[in-house]
Amino acid sequence: MSLEIRENRGIFEILGKVSIQHVGALNSYFDSILERNENVVISLEKVTMLDSAAAHFFEKLYQKSVKQNKVISLIGRQNRSISEIMNTTKTNYILSSDRV
Repeated sequence: MSLEIRENRGIFEILGKVSIQHVGALNSYFDSILERNENVVISLEKVTMLDSAAAHFFEKLYQKSVKQNKVISLIGRQNRSISEIMNTTKTNYILSSDRV
């Protein structure tokens, strides 16, 4: 399954494998979303694979939103497909503890 992003009731759901190949496109996509929105919810619950570059991308996106006084909620803490890489890269702190 290739990478897909769906907007479902204001939640941006990422589906499929997310790797270094997708970081540039994801950066452009979410930069434009952040320009138009104060609060953004991104679901990683349907991500089937995440590499370390993608984990660090989401961390940078999270930090960028803080600097812009925006709120990004990344949900998917229960997704076992991403938990190991998020723990290994020490980026799991960006995942919201509450489901939306």
